[in-house]
Amino acid sequence: MGQGSSPLRWLIVLVALLVGLGGGYYYGLQQGVAKEKAAGEARKKDAEKEAAKAINPFEQTTTNPFSKSPTNPFEDVKVNPFK
Repeated sequence: MGQGSSPLRWLIVLVALLVGLGGGYYYGLQQGVAKEKAAGEARKKDAEKEAAKAINPFEQTTTNPFSKSPTNPFEDVKVNPFK
């Protein structure tokens, strides 16, 4: 028994190894979940910005197609046809 290969010692080493593996897995899982939550929030904010842009895609366009035309037929019209 003086050689150091007793079954009790192997059992203690095996239990310590399993506890270490389990603790490492749990710690790594918690770190991964925290990273994914942060990345998910960033993706959500980016998606909200894109959705806000998509609400009115014509916001930056002109509504009068003749505004940049050299011949705008509606430029000086100030007559009310109903009076």
